Amino acid sequence: MPEWDEQTVYRQLLARDPAGLDALVDLVAHKAYRLARMAMGGLGSEQDVEEVVSDALAAAWERVEEFDPGRSTLTNWVLMLTKYAALDRRRALRRHNLDAEGQARVIPLSAAPEPTAPPSEELVLAGEEQATLHAALRRLPEAERNLLIRRYFLGESLAEMARDLGLTRGALDTRLWRARQNLKRLLNEESEVRSHER
Repeated sequence: MPEWDEQTVYRQLLARDPAGLDALVDLVAHKAYRLARMAMGGLGSEQDVEEVVSDALAAAWERVEEFDPGRSTLTNWVLMLTKYAALDRRRALRRHNLDAEGQARVIPLSAAPEPTAPPSEELVLAGEEQATLHAALRRLPEAERNLLIRRYFLGESLAEMARDLGLTRGALDTRLWRARQNLKRLLNEESEVRSHER
């Protein structure tokens, strides 16, 4: 991994050069992951940690004009964004993943027995069997599965979901897109397996 000069990375980010974002990842990601794990205090999964770091890096890209080189280093500024993102995620996990007794609450697959209408071609290819869909859903990471069930089977609005999860609409859209892409890939794998079993 090359040694990055913070000033160069900062100039690239200001110029909206995507190479600057790649360099920023190389520069701070390992520290950001460590900090996010610590700040989340054992709550959430490794995927939650990844999403916190991803959100912090996206915030740095979007808000680079707010960074003041006279007050902090670029690394420390991104770590501050990471800390706030991790604390927000920790609060959201506490609020939404625990029931009244403090036990973990998970949205069960049975919450999605049958969609009232096909979610979209993107999500479920026409003609896919329910069993194939459920098998693919079971293989998704829990956070992605819950997002898809809430949005496409329980019909929750994007605004409601973003508010509940403490996310911006853009961050929620990104996560839903990623979950749909993963589900599409898993549906293809499940379809291949089932076609070989016939």
